[in-house]
Amino acid sequence: MRLPSHPLRWLVSACAVTLLAAAAAATPSVDAAIEPQQITLGESAQLTISTSGSGTLSVPLPVVPGLEFRVVGQSRQVQIINGTSFESTSTLVRVTPEEAGIFTIPSMSPKSPPLVLRVTPSNGSGSSAPNPGGSQGQTPLLPGAGGANGIRLTADGSAFVRLGIPKHEIYVGESIPVEIQVGLRDGFVASINGLPKLNSSDFTLNNLSNQPERSAKIIDGKQYTLLTWRTLLAAVKPGTFSVDFETPLTVKIRRRPQGDSMLDDLLGDPFMQNFFGMTVPKNITVTSPATAFTVLALPTQGRPADFGGAVGNFKIGTDISSATAAAGDPLTLRMHVSGAGNFDRVDSSMLHTGGEWKTYDPKATFKATDPVGYRGEKTFEQPLIATKSGPHTVPPLAFSFFNPDTRRYETVHSAPLNVTVTPSAAEYAANQAPPPANSAAAPAGEAPDGLRPDHPVTGSRASTLLPPYFQPRYLAIPSVFSLLFAAGWMALRRRERNAGDSLRARERARSQRIRSLLETMSAASGAGNAALFLTSARSALQHDLSARWQIAPEQVTLEEIDARLGADADHGDIRQIFALADEANYSGHAPNATDFDRWTQVVGRRTSSEQPS
Repeated sequence: MRLPSHPLRWLVSACAVTLLAAAAAATPSVDAAIEPQQITLGESAQLTISTSGSGTLSVPLPVVPGLEFRVVGQSRQVQIINGTSFESTSTLVRVTPEEAGIFTIPSMSPKSPPLVLRVTPSNGSGSSAPNPGGSQGQTPLLPGAGGANGIRLTADGSAFVRLGIPKHEIYVGESIPVEIQVGLRDGFVASINGLPKLNSSDFTLNNLSNQPERSAKIIDGKQYTLLTWRTLLAAVKPGTFSVDFETPLTVKIRRRPQGDSMLDDLLGDPFMQNFFGMTVPKNITVTSPATAFTVLALPTQGRPADFGGAVGNFKIGTDISSATAAAGDPLTLRMHVSGAGNFDRVDSSMLHTGGEWKTYDPKATFKATDPVGYRGEKTFEQPLIATKSGPHTVPPLAFSFFNPDTRRYETVHSAPLNVTVTPSAAEYAANQAPPPANSAAAPAGEAPDGLRPDHPVTGSRASTLLPPYFQPRYLAIPSVFSLLFAAGWMALRRRERNAGDSLRARERARSQRIRSLLETMSAASGAGNAALFLTSARSALQHDLSARWQIAPEQVTLEEIDARLGADADHGDIRQIFALADEANYSGHAPNATDFDRWTQVVGRRTSSEQPS
């Protein structure tokens, strides 16, 4: 046997022999089961992969065209018997079909049989013809090519961007929930350098999720990390348009001599190739395939007079704070609009002033039931006062919207509400008849027409007509009140002084904390530690802005910054610091020296006015 002449190749060969020997010593087993074995298109099945034995066994996810495999959970248990460790791992995988048919999932080990999953059409009529091996007429994805599921890999196969939409025909103003998926091939992508960006001025994005959902996906046998953002997409004008998204990434490009081809053959794993080879970073922009949209204008025929632009499917209900009230007491009328659609255009003037009620302007609150605010409930609250007592009826309320499913305007009504209003105390007294002038009874033993004294007759007599506050026994009372007032005033002054001392102590502690963070930023900038620099900068800004806005530092978020600093000159830089600090732990973003200097100046300028003199 001829040994490789290159020392590195000899080392790789020795490692391979050692790994084969260790694998022969441990005999782990793999079992797999899928439940249920028959589902309807649109549903998912659960694949359970169980491994047990001595040593750790990594089982790759199967690759079946037409099926998507996503890991949703994993549990591991380790037992030590006679000094040997035995591990058992259970991995739960969600299996989602992309079309109906019969799919064969390859066996996880040579001794286990393959698994079969039957998927019937969503309407429940008929089934697809059997297709052994799970092939559904799809071709494997190639770098730079688009697939039927909307995935187009980059030229080097390192990443892709995919737009998931429920339909391609919408109306102006209609909001539809979409998914933006960015796939990153493990071992090839170094960092993601920004959020997905919409390349169209004909659409708007609302409520883009701050943090993406992470999952794993196998494409052509390659492991990808899938980042999924959810948002709402709306069109601003009618016509035919195309939409695509782009995301900036940093990928690893390997540079190696031609003589290392044998190393590539021995180390087929991309991570091992990048470990032994020399890689350089390269910034690229990944774009999704263009998606065509037909945007229809809202019809003018049949448009209700109270239509305010709400597009979706809604229903309403009303209630009132109390079924009984006194005249003049305010009541609260509430209208609940629930369903799915563009809740930002859901509005109502509710009940108008006139007749039996005096009304005021309503206020609205919204509670979402999904991450992007497509589904939820909007509640309108309106104060109203009855103009007179007696039984009253709150008339039904109406709400109009355009339903894109039925392609027509709809108006829904609430039920009337009954309220009983009782007279107020003043109204009750005004309605009582005055007593007759001669209704007073004469005292016993006195004629009805006789004279009565002008003051009550008592048995006691006063010894002096001097008022009590001038009598000697009452003169000490003003002195006592003066002493109590002086003591209270001194206690109040002491409390204010203590409060001022506490406030100055908190201000000194906050200033010391900001100075410490500025020093940490300076050290991190010199060392090129982007994560520590961005985290310290965000913390310094949170402490500064929390003191100005009188809120807790952890409540200073991107939403608060956009709402309060929208017109501020530093708004863009402060927002970028917060956004990059949230991604610093997984993105690997590496700012240059100019970025460090600019962000240091922004933080120093924002916090300098708050430092004690």
